[in-house]
Amino acid sequence: MPELGEVAHAAKLLSKHLAGKRISKLQLETDTIVFPSQTPEIRSQIEKRYATKKIVDVGRHGKYFWIVLNDSQAGSKRATAKKMGSAIEVMLLHLGMTGWVHIRDVNSNFFPMEASKDGEKPEGYDEKKKKEGWPPRFSKFLLTAEDGLEFSFTDPRRLARVRFLEIDSDMKSSDEGDIMSAAEEALKKIEPLCRSGKDFSKRDSRLSEEEFTQIVSKRKVPVKSLLLDQAVCAGIGNWMADEILFQSRVHPEQYSNTIPPSTQKLLYEKLCEISEYTVTHQINAFPKSWLMKHRWSKRSKKGERPKTADGYTVDFVTVGGRTSCFVPELQMLTSPESEISEETTEVDVKVETKKRTVTASSEVTEKTTKRRGTSKKKIETTEEINSEIETARPVRSTRTRKARKT
Repeated sequence: MPELGEVAHAAKLLSKHLAGKRISKLQLETDTIVFPSQTPEIRSQIEKRYATKKIVDVGRHGKYFWIVLNDSQAGSKRATAKKMGSAIEVMLLHLGMTGWVHIRDVNSNFFPMEASKDGEKPEGYDEKKKKEGWPPRFSKFLLTAEDGLEFSFTDPRRLARVRFLEIDSDMKSSDEGDIMSAAEEALKKIEPLCRSGKDFSKRDSRLSEEEFTQIVSKRKVPVKSLLLDQAVCAGIGNWMADEILFQSRVHPEQYSNTIPPSTQKLLYEKLCEISEYTVTHQINAFPKSWLMKHRWSKRSKKGERPKTADGYTVDFVTVGGRTSCFVPELQMLTSPESEISEETTEVDVKVETKKRTVTASSEVTEKTTKRRGTSKKKIETTEEINSEIETARPVRSTRTRKARKT
């Protein structure tokens, strides 16, 4: 599934080529799954309404991104927008598992991570896509700008979602920068963004270290599951969570409430650092030391496990229903110090005490036997010890005890 980094680059790609341009035509395919609650009448209305609208810019948060539109007749991106009451028109998109954005005749290093080869863009990837023709297969809508530029949104598995919204906002001015800020604030108050947590690639709005470590300490779940919780870390997906845990040296199955404070601090730092890096760098610029460069195949053609750049063997485990990649030598599963539970019965404590007595008594008996040269004393002592253990154990039934003595 496309994650924070891929979504950020999709938003940047669209912003670079679409911001400030006017729509001349929008063609929507019939798909009530990708376009929730869309009837033929609604589809026709949206196509007519979006024609001639100007694209203000593209925003993002976590795994969501959106295109904001208005009715301004100006051509400049920073021009003053015509204010229509307090309503803002927004196209809200989520890539799902296989959703993707395409701009005709525009190539970039932006491509699905699942299509990567050892964390790199496969050779001939763009040429192969170009041979498939235009619009691409599984296209769900085609947007054409007045200058002829074409943008297509595809989704083979139909798990993506596209919503066409008119939202109320508290715009203080009609400047396009204010429109974008107002649109984001308004979107965060309604479904589905109202359920999203903080985006850790944004320094001005993410959780502080103290707020994050409090959540980690209070939650009793595998730390991988915590990072994947979109209500906590918006945008973090499978490969990013694995990378954060790898660089923090934390096992994906480690329960969050058992992580020591120093490691919690490192986990927060890596969460912020990797989130920022993935939204500002494309995949070809990722360091070779990163785990994500070696996680895309479980075994080589020779049947060997993949290895990191430093030669550590990469392994896989399922956590919360998701395949997790980790390095066993560096990410060890630890457990808190074992203590006697409050629910432990008095009998259990007695048995534990007697077991310790047995061990000590056995050592004394062996030494006594060897020194005196008799085996009878050893047998008698052993019988006495067994009798003590039997007394400490809970009595199951009188019949059993009699049978045992017989």
